[in-house]
Amino acid sequence: MSESNPREQQGQLFARDRRDRREQQDNPRPAQIGRQVSVTRRVALFPKSSLHFNSIFANSSDLKFINSQFFAANSIHYHTWNINDALDIQNWLKAPRPSENYVAACDKRTPGTGDWILSHPQFTQWCQGKPGMLWIQGKVGSGKTVLSAAIIEKLENNPAVMCCYYYFDNRDRLKTDARGLLQSLLLQMATRTEGVHPALHELYTKCKQGVKDPTTKDLSATLVAVAKDLRPVFLVLDAMDECSEVTGVFKHLALLKRNLCIAVTSRYLAETGCCKYLQEKFSNRKLKPELSTEIVDYLTEGAQGQFRWIDCQVTVLQRLKTPKAIRDALKKLPNSLEETYTQAFERMRESEHVHDAGRLLMWLAYGFEPLSIGQVTDILAVDLEAQKFDLELRSLELENGTYDILDSTLITISMSESLLGAFLGDNKIVQLAHNSVKEFLTQSHSQNQFSELIEINEHLAHSIICQTCLVDYPLAQYAAKHWPLHMERLENRVSEYKPAKVLAIMLLKEGSQQPYVNWIKIHQPDMNWIQIHWPESDYLSHNNPLLEPSKISTPLYYMAFVGLSSVVEYLLVENKVDVDAQKGIHGGALQAAACKGNKEIVQLLLDHNADASAWIGRRDIVQLLLDYKADVNAQGGEYGNALQAAVYRDKKDIVQLLLDHKADVNAQGGNYGNALQAAAFKGRKDTVQLLLDCKADVNAQGGEYGNALQAAAYKGRKHIVQLLLEHKADAAVHSKNQDIVQLLLDHKADVNAQGGKYGNALQAAVHSENKDIIQLLLDHKADVNAQGGEYGNALQAATHKERKDIVQLLLEHKVDVAAQGEKYALLAAVYRENKDIVKLLLKNKADANTQGGKYGNALLAAVHRGNKDIVQLLLEHKADANDQGGYHGNTAVHREDKDIVQLLLADKTDVSAQGEKYGNALQVAAYKGRKDIVQLLLEHKADVNAQGGEHGHAIQAAVYRDNKDIVQLLLDNKADVNAQGGKYGNALQAAAVHSENKDIIQLLLEHKADVNYQGGKYGNALQAAAYKGRKGIVQLLLEHKANVNAQGGIYGSALLAAVHREDIWPHMKHDTQQAEYGHSLQAAVQRENKAIVQILLEHKADVNANGAEYGTALQAAAYKGGKILSNFFWITKQR
Repeated sequence: MSESNPREQQGQLFARDRRDRREQQDNPRPAQIGRQVSVTRRVALFPKSSLHFNSIFANSSDLKFINSQFFAANSIHYHTWNINDALDIQNWLKAPRPSENYVAACDKRTPGTGDWILSHPQFTQWCQGKPGMLWIQGKVGSGKTVLSAAIIEKLENNPAVMCCYYYFDNRDRLKTDARGLLQSLLLQMATRTEGVHPALHELYTKCKQGVKDPTTKDLSATLVAVAKDLRPVFLVLDAMDECSEVTGVFKHLALLKRNLCIAVTSRYLAETGCCKYLQEKFSNRKLKPELSTEIVDYLTEGAQGQFRWIDCQVTVLQRLKTPKAIRDALKKLPNSLEETYTQAFERMRESEHVHDAGRLLMWLAYGFEPLSIGQVTDILAVDLEAQKFDLELRSLELENGTYDILDSTLITISMSESLLGAFLGDNKIVQLAHNSVKEFLTQSHSQNQFSELIEINEHLAHSIICQTCLVDYPLAQYAAKHWPLHMERLENRVSEYKPAKVLAIMLLKEGSQQPYVNWIKIHQPDMNWIQIHWPESDYLSHNNPLLEPSKISTPLYYMAFVGLSSVVEYLLVENKVDVDAQKGIHGGALQAAACKGNKEIVQLLLDHNADASAWIGRRDIVQLLLDYKADVNAQGGEYGNALQAAVYRDKKDIVQLLLDHKADVNAQGGNYGNALQAAAFKGRKDTVQLLLDCKADVNAQGGEYGNALQAAAYKGRKHIVQLLLEHKADAAVHSKNQDIVQLLLDHKADVNAQGGKYGNALQAAVHSENKDIIQLLLDHKADVNAQGGEYGNALQAATHKERKDIVQLLLEHKVDVAAQGEKYALLAAVYRENKDIVKLLLKNKADANTQGGKYGNALLAAVHRGNKDIVQLLLEHKADANDQGGYHGNTAVHREDKDIVQLLLADKTDVSAQGEKYGNALQVAAYKGRKDIVQLLLEHKADVNAQGGEHGHAIQAAVYRDNKDIVQLLLDNKADVNAQGGKYGNALQAAAVHSENKDIIQLLLEHKADVNYQGGKYGNALQAAAYKGRKGIVQLLLEHKANVNAQGGIYGSALLAAVHREDIWPHMKHDTQQAEYGHSLQAAVQRENKAIVQILLEHKADVNANGAEYGTALQAAAYKGGKILSNFFWITKQR
């Protein structure tokens, strides 16, 4: 029996004497059934009492699993969202997509494969929801992933439980660490069809609505908050041996304290549903039963429990066309995965694509992300020798072309869930089929055996990938993000580094060049870093340097930040760049290098006379800067000075070092005003004490939270609040923690003190929806009508939060229901369609006609939301149905809500009232094509000829929408067919532009429309029809005596308009009146229309007439050149 793999030994989470594991087995080794080979099934259950499972949670002394019945968090108020909200949060979380692995496993899994686990007694026990871990082990390629898919499928079919899953996969570096797991679980647990969990919504808001990335700590804390409100969670983790942070993963899982049931798969013992898998795979082949049996027997006997081995043989066998070929292949089956891969490489070595295969294998083994099919073709189109991207080298057969190059046993091509990939039509990704393929690639004997195919080592691979990224930048997204990472791997490898360095310097040599600007626009290294490490930074929202290319920092700055020391040295020595240029987020190159802890580059910059100013990073770097006489109190950057930055990042040793070097403990500036406030915000009592011991001013004002006490209170850090109060901090109540509020009140805090995001303590408590604190504050005489803060006052905050009980509580304490602030409570309640709160506010004398908000007043807001009940409620409370406001004015008609229209008409609304965009309700209804609402409005005496709005009057709006029925209805009600106004002047010209048939034109003409009326965009109806190429309408207008030479409009005459449409010309003679193009001949030449040029010349057009941009027609033809000029000479010659 083989030893545990190194990852299991290193992690020491699954380390257990194998003898002990065998003793735990409840399931004995099965006897052979038929001709199937026996497969060892080992399933280890670690209940709460298990030493190894319990040790994972040893640091959580209060961990208790609750053995209660399943429950659903129906009482949790999920923030409602629309599809854009959903996409925004999904994109912001950047969660790896385990569903890709799950779908791939399901595709391989045939019905019945892996079902044995579902009836296993230990699995049955685990499914009962008792806390513990089910651990399934197997050898490499033994089908563990398929087995996990069977478990997931069973759990997801049970509506009484919540199933989450995750696939660790070292082919994708995003799926190897704890952060990726937390992101994915948070997305799975905290999002529902009806909305998003409040905890995730709060985190999204904290991160500036997705501007900043959450920290791993924040992700973990949010997941804990979400999980406590959910029914017991069943969590399936596949391929734990491919996780790079096993200990970290279980530390995070230990915080999820409510009925966590975990199933884990990892390497060790073999078990598969090989037979069923094979039977299904060959079921669509018309094979004789005896041949099918031979295939199953040969492969199951040869597999020795390795599902991956079987999968490879199936791929090969399915290519064969005859029974003899299949039998011959069965007799020559490779004995192992290694031999299988050797045969695959032999096949590739004989291919004409051997060079391309080597390049792609290099990318797949050492790239930092899976490749899309489109990226594969781009990689092969890069000619490294010529240093260019050659489109002629791109494959026309994308997916099949990839399989022609790489043997199908080595790779998989699967669908990606990337939204960008779907949008670009490049939604298939290529990966190595299994981690064992990479292990084979990197073995020295494999490289020796296939040197012409696998002429790679890790450093050469990174060099070639980096060069490919920098040659004409064919893989823009990947290249921008990863070329420095590939180059970083080469810093100490001269031969591999040199060609990549040459290309990098070409990119960086002139920082103003467009390729360099494009790189930073696509991926700004320091911005992405600051999102993760300094998540509270406001830099993104206020100082985004990508707003203007001129604000992009220097190549030296970015190279110092990413840590490419040799490139930094080249820029300093050869380019003589300004070493102290200050344009980056961190300031200059020295600060960027110090921030990342790049000591070698810090030393290099200092040696080139960089201005030393202490900056947060590693202690040795700070010491180095101080040794170079850095100004310890230098101001600048996100946190104002080095001391505040060190405090924020919990670097106590650096804080002490800076204080020892006379850092000003009360220096002002930065996000938190001073170091003490930063320490209070972070909750580090030892750092707060250190600063206080160094005479920090406990009441210093400034920063985001006003002072240190308010920062600690806001974050709910009771121990910090107590410490600051003991040091005579001025108490003011700002906290969402009831114990802290009471503590502050006990210290005579001013309950009505103003300041902070929510203005005062009462509004902050309402925002937190903590009714107990609200009551406590009111009992201490909080001013219920105090103005200020984000919501204006407490009542508006309660309305915004849709908490009727809190609204009622405030009303009982005499809140002024009509008080104005930034928002108005009634408007907020209407907008949120909360009828109960609207009714409660109106009952307490809220003014139904108060003006304000996006829609002008409450009634318009209700109409816009389409809420008939609230509209009725407002009208009953004397809302003025004729009060105008908002953009559309006639909102109900615009929404095509006939019921609300009738409701408003019954309330004597002015049927002809004017709005902004569409003029009046009748025009809106005509534009919307709602004949029933048009009829309703006419029955209520709407003025059929009322002027105003974009279309002038209702009949032109109806014509604009080509609606003959409404045109007829309006004419029957005495609409003026020649009424002037709107974009096209009158209805006839509008019809000539927008009507697709002659019926409406005929209808208007029958009602005495003036065929020669001048005005509007095109001058008259004939010119409009000519420009639009409506031959039938032109003919109809001419039959009704339209003047073919009438002047005016954008083109001057109908002929000038017609030169754009050669199918119109037979109806008109020429006219050389100058307009936009000078004359019609020149216009035709400029349109390169040989036929119209010829017709105009035949009708005596003046070939030498001057005008417009190009002078004569000959000059225009010469400007166009080539064929047009020759046509012009040919035409004039014919004349």
